[in-house]
Amino acid sequence: MQIPEHTKGGRELLPGQFFDLAIPLHRPGRITVIASARRRSLTLSAPARYRVELFPPAAAQPVVFRDVEGPGLLSILEYDAQAHGGIWTARITNCNSHPLQITLEAAYPGPADLQPRTLPAHLIEAIASRLLAGTSVQLHHGTNASAVRFAPSLGLRDFRFSVPSLHRRVSPPLLPEIDVHQQVSSIASDTVRLRLLPGSVANPGGTLRLEIGFEEKDEELIGSFPIHFARIKLLIELDLGVCENRISYNNVRATFDFDVDIQSLPVWMYNPIFDFRDRLQEAVCAGIRAAFTDVDTCEALTSGLEQGLETVLGAGARVAAVQMENGQVSLGLFRPSRAAVA
Repeated sequence: MQIPEHTKGGRELLPGQFFDLAIPLHRPGRITVIASARRRSLTLSAPARYRVELFPPAAAQPVVFRDVEGPGLLSILEYDAQAHGGIWTARITNCNSHPLQITLEAAYPGPADLQPRTLPAHLIEAIASRLLAGTSVQLHHGTNASAVRFAPSLGLRDFRFSVPSLHRRVSPPLLPEIDVHQQVSSIASDTVRLRLLPGSVANPGGTLRLEIGFEEKDEELIGSFPIHFARIKLLIELDLGVCENRISYNNVRATFDFDVDIQSLPVWMYNPIFDFRDRLQEAVCAGIRAAFTDVDTCEALTSGLEQGLETVLGAGARVAAVQMENGQVSLGLFRPSRAAVA
């Protein structure tokens, strides 16, 4: 395994102009080029068009290129370079009749090798469980009355959000119109379970899944009709990867699910309640995503994973790659030289 290196640049290009990014390739391996462009004015109706190319050292023709046009303004080129050493060049050219703001970045093999290390998946689970076992979710009616709370040891604030209420004027058959009001009483989590799921082609680092359970009362929804929720469950999935040479997460998914006891409700209340259920699920998932994608949350959990692994990997170990399969976590490690650290 090789330590990947990265380089990045960008600027505004006038029509016909191009921008070159130098890639000092130290050894054979895969070069990945990511190009993006956006129009200076989002009100322009013409689509953005550009070309991205990859040139070997001192070559006049690219070994791979791509023309991009339309709303999908991101392009990825990959090429397995066989030649040893030399300065490769990634180029992006503005093919529009108006300026473009472009960004060009590349990842390529560095001069040093990674140190492979394999750890049991349950070790990562244990470290993550220690960090997240104190996570709780409380739902209550009112503006910013609901909250996500983390363990005090993480030093994070409460992340507050609002859940909807139901206020609707309905027309029951053979009866005059009536106003229906429903709101969440108080729903609190009482269990947290965590698992590390295997990786995939799209996400080789695996996924941390939190399953949060909730206490159940007789009436989770109060108002015009007392309504009971059963089997309340919140799933949170964090895709693991590498960020700044530490194991972190780069994607957050949330699913909030429960069963609504409608046996005691009149039929004409079904649609309003099911509509409210959808809005409640959406609001809770949005609050969860906001809490876990917050910069402070991500840094606290990333630092916690780093400190937990330090007892096994030793001080100063940096992670460049992570892959989870068959109950094992494979890491690609390196240790910066003292000169680089200084």
